[in-house]
Amino acid sequence: MSKPRFELPAIRSAVERGAGSMTDWQPLNEGENSQVFAAVADTGPVVIRVSKRRKGFAVDERASRMLAGNGIRVPEFHGIGPIEDAWWCLTGRLPGTRLCDLPMDQITAAAPAVAETLDRLHAVDLSGTTGFGGLDPETGNGFHDKWVEWVLRGVPGSWPNVGSAENRKLLGALSEMVHADSPAVPPVRALVHGDCSADNLILGEDGSVGIIDLECAMIGDPLWDVAYQLYWGGAWPQMMPQARAAVAAIDDTADHRARLRFYMVTSGLAGTRFYADDNRADEVNLMVRRLAPLLETPPSLTDLDDYWLSLGN
Repeated sequence: MSKPRFELPAIRSAVERGAGSMTDWQPLNEGENSQVFAAVADTGPVVIRVSKRRKGFAVDERASRMLAGNGIRVPEFHGIGPIEDAWWCLTGRLPGTRLCDLPMDQITAAAPAVAETLDRLHAVDLSGTTGFGGLDPETGNGFHDKWVEWVLRGVPGSWPNVGSAENRKLLGALSEMVHADSPAVPPVRALVHGDCSADNLILGEDGSVGIIDLECAMIGDPLWDVAYQLYWGGAWPQMMPQARAAVAAIDDTADHRARLRFYMVTSGLAGTRFYADDNRADEVNLMVRRLAPLLETPPSLTDLDDYWLSLGN
C-alpha cells in the first residue's frame, strides 16, 4: 500500500475541521505507510498520522484501550477522520524520546525496562476475547481460528521480483521449511505488539518506556515479539540491546529455539515480500542476507552473535 503524499496545509485543514484548531505544526519521522506530524492542541502536544489504512488506526486504538491500567504508557486517542482517499489519526504525544533516536549507551541502559514493558503487554488479560491473529477493532477478538494460519499468511508461494535465482532458491527453501515446521507451533494466546521496534518505543526522562503504533497488534505467541526483535536486531544495531534483554528472560529450550526461528523466518519472508512488491531491491537483498543464516539448525540462545543476530554475507 502506497504512502499518502499530502501537503501540510491539506492535512491541517482536514484534521482541524474534525478536531479543532491546533498550533505549532511540524513534520516528524515518517513510517513505512504514513506521514507523521506534531502539533499542539487544547489538550497538549499531539501527533497526527496520515495513512490509507483506517483499520490500522482502529486496531491501534483498540489495543491501546486493552493496555489501559496495565502500567504501560500509551498515547491517548483523540479521533480518526477522513482526508480524501486516506485517513488521519490524532493522539496525544508521549513525553520522551524514541529509542532509536538515543545514543547507543542509553539504548543499552534502557533494554531491561523495554523487556519488562513487553512482558507486561504480553500479560494483558484476554479472558474476554477469542481467536488468534490480527485484532478486530470492534471486539478485540482475533480474526483467525488458528494462530499458525495467521503467521503463515505472509509467506507467498512464489518469489518474483527478488533479483537473482540464488535469492529465489533461498526464499523458496525457507518457505518450504516453515510450512513443514508449522504443525509443531503451539496455539498460545497473548497480546502481541507485532512491530516492537526501536522506533515504536518512547523512553521517558524517568526511565519509563512508552509504546506507540500498535497497528500490528495481534493475539498469539509472545515469542513472536522476541523473534521480531532478534530478526531486526541483526539488521539494525539500535534493536540489538532490546533483543538481548528479551532473550535473557527466556529458557534455552529446543522448543523455544524452534519457535523463535520459525517466527524470525516468517517475519523475514513477509518483509521480503513487502519490499519486493514495492520494487525495493536494496531492501530485498538485505532481507535475503538476514534470512540466510536461519537455514541452519538453531544453536543455543547464548550464541547470539554467530546465529540469532547474525547478518549473512
